[in-house]
Formats: sequence, C-alpha cells, structure tokens
Amino acid sequence: MAVHHPLAGVRVIDLSTFLSGPLATHTLGELGAEVIKVEPPAGDPTRAGSGLAPGDPPSPFWLALHRDRLSVTLDLKSEAGRGVLLDLVAHADVLLENFRPGVTARLGVTYDELRTVNPRLIYCSITGYGSEGPGAGRPATDGPVQAATGVLELTGARGDGPGWPLPVTIADVAGAAAAAQATAAALYARERTGAGCHLDLSLAECLLQWLAVADRYGSLAPPTTLVVESSDGRALLVQTPLHFHARLLALVAEIPGCATFAGDPRWATAEGRLVGVGDYVAGMRRAFASGPADEWLARLGAAGIPAAAVRTLDEALGDPQLAYRGATTTVDVPGTGPVQVLLGPFLVDGARRGETALPPTLGQHNEAVLRDLLGYDDDRLARLRASGAW
Repeated sequence: MAVHHPLAGVRVIDLSTFLSGPLATHTLGELGAEVIKVEPPAGDPTRAGSGLAPGDPPSPFWLALHRDRLSVTLDLKSEAGRGVLLDLVAHADVLLENFRPGVTARLGVTYDELRTVNPRLIYCSITGYGSEGPGAGRPATDGPVQAATGVLELTGARGDGPGWPLPVTIADVAGAAAAAQATAAALYARERTGAGCHLDLSLAECLLQWLAVADRYGSLAPPTTLVVESSDGRALLVQTPLHFHARLLALVAEIPGCATFAGDPRWATAEGRLVGVGDYVAGMRRAFASGPADEWLARLGAAGIPAAAVRTLDEALGDPQLAYRGATTTVDVPGTGPVQVLLGPFLVDGARRGETALPPTLGQHNEAVLRDLLGYDDDRLARLRASGAW
C-alpha cells in the first residue's frame, strides 16, 4: 500500500538543539516533511556519541531524534554563513529555532529579518519562558521549568513536601508537541492566506497546558491504583476508578481466604478506602499473590478492569501489538550493529512510513543541498569555504 505523507513537499530548516526543537522537527519529518538541520561547524553539542566523544556510534538520544534529515553546517556568526542561510530560507516553508532570547537578534536571523526574504515562511520559536517579558531571560532547562510550573507538587508524597522532577524531560516534550501542532496548523492557514507567521511558544506555558488536566486527586496513587506482585513474581498495575472497584472486589472475594477482606464495609466508599489505605493495599497484595500474572490479567481483562504487566522499556518495545502494527524497525548502526527504533506513530489510510535512515554525519549534505537546492557552482562553493561560511 502506498503511504500518504501529509507534509510531503514541505521543507523545514532546523536551527535547534537539545530536545524540544529536534523532537518537533522529527515529528514533522515523520509526517513527510524534508528536514535540513543547520549546525555550527563544530556540530550540535548533543551530537556526541555513545561514549560522549565525536566519532563514536550515535547515542540512543541522537539516533531517536535525528534520523531522516539532511545536515548542513554554517557559521551564522559570519556574513557568508548568514548569507547561505538566507538563501536556504528563500526555498523553505518552515524555520524552527530554540535559541535563548536575544540570540537570533545578535545573529541577524529574527522573523522580521527573514520574512523579507520569504513572506510565506512559518517561523517557530521555542523558549523556556517566552521571548520577551520579565522572566524571559531566566536560564531554562527542564528541571527548573518543571519546578516553576508545579510538577514537583504533583510528584511529592502527600504531606511530605515537593518531590523530584519527572525523569522524562516533560517540558521539552510538551513544547515539541505544541510546536509541531502549531506549525502544521500554520501551514494549513498559509494555504488559505498565502502569508507566513511567527509562532512563539514557551516550554512553561506548553507544560502548564498539560498540567491543567493533571491528576490532582490521586487516581494514579493508592488506593485507586495499585502495583502488586503475582505468585510468579511479576509486577502488575491495576487501576480501579469509579465502578471498576466493585468489580475488583468481586474477583478478590472468589479467592479462598479473601472473602472477609473483600466484604469489609470500609471498602464500599472512596473515603473508607483512603482512610484505611494501608490495610486495603496489604489485603490486595495478599490476594494477588495467590495466582500467576497471566491468570490475573485474563481475569481482570474479562471483567473490564484496566490493568497491565509492569515492563521495562525493552520489554515494551517487544510487545506483539507493536509488531502487528509495524511500529518498530531496525537500523544498522556502524560500530554498534542492528538497533531497534520506533517509527512514527502516524498511520494514514492504514499505512505507516516504514523506512528510516541513520542520522547524517556532520555536514554530510553541505554540497548536495547547496548545489541541488540553491544552484551553487564549484567556484561559489570554494569561495564560501574559503570565507568561513562553514
């Protein structure tokens, strides 16, 4: 079946680094866009490989984010390098950057400067707290953004003060998701108006959009959610909001020796379960220890109770459901061998983009892009190299 790429023909210039920007352009690439990553001559600082040294096999981080794109190196601090970028912008649909506020002005690549070259350009900026305002200049990595937006309130134990940041850099991920959505919407709007626009997103605001619907009432904690161990030593997560709880008690009551526990009147109300949470959790753990995990999962599934085995990431990638949907493939990484990678989650008309290419080496496509896209000849390329454009 032929794969329909919704963003086929869209060209994206990626000036970003670390996670939010590259993840956004990776998503656009999975939808069919051509992504040209523009790096400084020394390379993106996150390019370092598995041994954290240039030339090592790519790290899992780099392999996940930077497949299926072209690499061009430019020194944007030089006039020659900036001139090449302007030529690329003239042939682009989207430019995405996540520089600190003020950097694009120093480099001379702000939206106001680039839209004179290409009025149809969609220019997407991602910052920690916004490009302007009293908090715009604060250093922004994921931990402080999580702290500033209330995440640590949610991760702290009840009554024990703030917790730790989530190990997933969720602010960057939220920003990437919003940037990809906003860019796709802006491209659609341009089809109607013919005009580009400047998208200005802050990681803090993107994350707050997610936190507005966060679990503030403990439904992902005991007693509503339990992590228990079966008789064969496997961990299971069982979640019983609302009417699911009565179904769980009915299953537990069938286990020899557990009927009295299941019939305890305290468990009839959410308040009773919360007040007696210690007894409730202990009783549920005894019940689940009576049988193997697969048997419990079958019984829970038949009752319509949400539950799953607790897996490692590697185990999750081996799920037969992922294989059925063609969600992963392997790439042959030099110096490492075959590595399993996730493909884009988008099935369009029942088909998924199934091919993927390794991340490019630094500056791998300089001459190809500048020749084929911009029409530079040998003399011009030689002059640019001599002038320090890259």
